[in-house]
Amino acid sequence: MRKSVWFAIAALAAGLAATAALYFHARVFYPYVAVDAPGGMRLEFLRNARAGVAACRAAADTLATAVTTTCGECGIEPACLTRLDARQARLLSEKPVPFPSARLADGMIAFRSPDAAAALAACRETERRSAASGGRTTCYYPDTARPIALALEHQPVDVSSAIAALLILALGAFAAMFAGHLVVRNDPAYARWIYDVDAGPQKFHARPTPRIGGLCVLAGLIVGGSALWALEQRFDADAFGLLVLAALPAFVAGLLEDLTKRVGVRDRLVWTMLAAAAGVWLLGATLRRLDIPGVDALFLWAPFAVAFTVFAVGGVANSINIVDGYNGLAGGYAVIVLAAFAFVSAQVGDSFLMVSALAMLGAVLGFLVWNYPNGRMFLGDGGAYLVGFWLAEISVLLVARHPEVSPWFPVALLSYPIFETLWSMYRRKLVRGESPGRADAFHLHQLIYMRLVKTFVGAADPGLLTRRNSMVAPYLWAMTLIFAVPPLFFWNNTPGLFAWCLGFAAVYVWLYRRLVTWQAPVWLIRHDRRTRFRYIWPFIRRRPRNRAIPADMAGQRN
Repeated sequence: MRKSVWFAIAALAAGLAATAALYFHARVFYPYVAVDAPGGMRLEFLRNARAGVAACRAAADTLATAVTTTCGECGIEPACLTRLDARQARLLSEKPVPFPSARLADGMIAFRSPDAAAALAACRETERRSAASGGRTTCYYPDTARPIALALEHQPVDVSSAIAALLILALGAFAAMFAGHLVVRNDPAYARWIYDVDAGPQKFHARPTPRIGGLCVLAGLIVGGSALWALEQRFDADAFGLLVLAALPAFVAGLLEDLTKRVGVRDRLVWTMLAAAAGVWLLGATLRRLDIPGVDALFLWAPFAVAFTVFAVGGVANSINIVDGYNGLAGGYAVIVLAAFAFVSAQVGDSFLMVSALAMLGAVLGFLVWNYPNGRMFLGDGGAYLVGFWLAEISVLLVARHPEVSPWFPVALLSYPIFETLWSMYRRKLVRGESPGRADAFHLHQLIYMRLVKTFVGAADPGLLTRRNSMVAPYLWAMTLIFAVPPLFFWNNTPGLFAWCLGFAAVYVWLYRRLVTWQAPVWLIRHDRRTRFRYIWPFIRRRPRNRAIPADMAGQRN
C-alpha cells in the first residue's frame, strides 16, 4: 500500500512538471532581426531565448535601433520567434553552416550575400569593431566548427521534449527502486560492508541499515542516460554522459566511506573538488559572475573563476551530506530543488539542464521508496555527494549558459544546506573552539528532533525511534518549499534574490535560537496521535528560562 502511494506521488509530480514545462514553453521567445543591406547583403540576428514576450520585444527593438543608427538605408524586420526551424536551430548551435557567421555573447549573426567574399569581409569587420569596443564577437568561416564558450549547446524545449524528459524521469525512478529492492532483499549477505550501526552523535535509527542508497541513485541515472542515447536527436546524450563521468570521483569517495568508514571529510571534499575540476574541463562549468559590483571583475581572471567554482561545488556537495541526517530529509529536499531547476530550465528553453534535473529527480524518488518513512535504506555518503554534486553542477551550468538567470537564484534554492554548513562552522570553530569538521548533534534538524519531536512523542519508548526519525523531514521540507517556490517567479532579479537569501538566514537564526533555548513555537510541536489535540500551552510557556543548555550553545543565548 505504501509503495502505491509513492507511485501516485511520483505520477502527480511528473504531471506537474509536464504542465510547467508545456506552459512555460509557450512563454519562451527568441529575438530575431533580419536586415537587408545595400548590395544584396542580408544579415540575420538571432539571440538566445527570453522568458517572456516583453523581454523578447525589448531585446529585438534594442537591436533594431542599434542597426538603424549605423545603416539608415537598410530594411529592418524585428520579430519574436516562438519556435526555431531547423536552419535557425543550427545557427545557434556549434555545428557548421554554409555561410559566414559571428557568435555574440548571447546569440548569432548570419551573413548572406551572392558575393561570398563580401559576406566574409562583413563578418570579419564585425569582429574587429566588437574587439575595438571591448566586445566578444567571434567570426567563423563557412563550413567550420563554431564552438560555444561552453561545451554544451542550447536546445529548446518543446512538447515532445517535455514528454521524453518525463519518460526518462520514470525510467530512472523505476531503476532506482528496483536496485533498492535488490539491496534490501540481499542486505544480510553484505552486512559487514553496507550496514550503518546505531553509534555516534548523528545516529538516530533503531536497527542496522544499508547505507549504499547512492548505488540506487547512480543506477537510476545510468538507466536514464541509456534512454537519452535513444533520444540523442532531441537531447545531448554525450553531455549527460560527461556530467555523470564528472560526478564519479565525488560518488566513489563517498561510497568508499560507506564501505570502509575510513575516508575522512577532508579526503571526500578533495575528491569532490576534483570532480568539480572535471566538470570545468569536460563541460566548461565555470562561474563567471556573482552580479556583485567590483567582485565580478575578479572572475575575468580564469584561474580565480575556476578556483571559485571548484570550491563552491565541493562546498555544496558536502553541505548536502551534512543535512542528510534523518529519513527522507536530503532526498525530499533534493526533489524540491531539482523540480525547481527543471522548471526554470524549461522557462529558458534549455532541454539539457531540464532533463538532467528530471533524471536525478526520478532516481531520488526511486530511492525514497525505501528510505521514507521506514528507513530501510540510507542515502549514505556516496549518494549524498552524488546528489550534492549534481545540484551544484546544474546551478553552475544554469548561470553560465544563461546570462538572464541571476547567480543568486541557485543560492536561494540551496540556502538551507549552505547556511547550515556556514552556521555549523561558526558554532564549532568560534563558539566551541573545535575543528569545523568534528561531528556533533546540534544541527538544525537534530534540534528539531530533540526539541519538537523526541521530547513529546514517546521519548522513553525505543520502539518509536523510527517513527520519530521520520517526523523531522516534513519540517524542513515545508521550510524549503516556502523559500524555494517564490524565487521561481523572479529568478532574474538579483536584488530580490539577495534579499530573499538574507531573509532565509534571519529565519534560520531565529528558529535555531528558539529551539536551543527551549522556546519552541507551540504550533511547531509534533504530538503523538493520542495527544495530538492536547497542546499544553501553560506547560510550554512556564518552562524555566534558565534551564541548562548545551555548553557549545551558551555563547549564542541573548
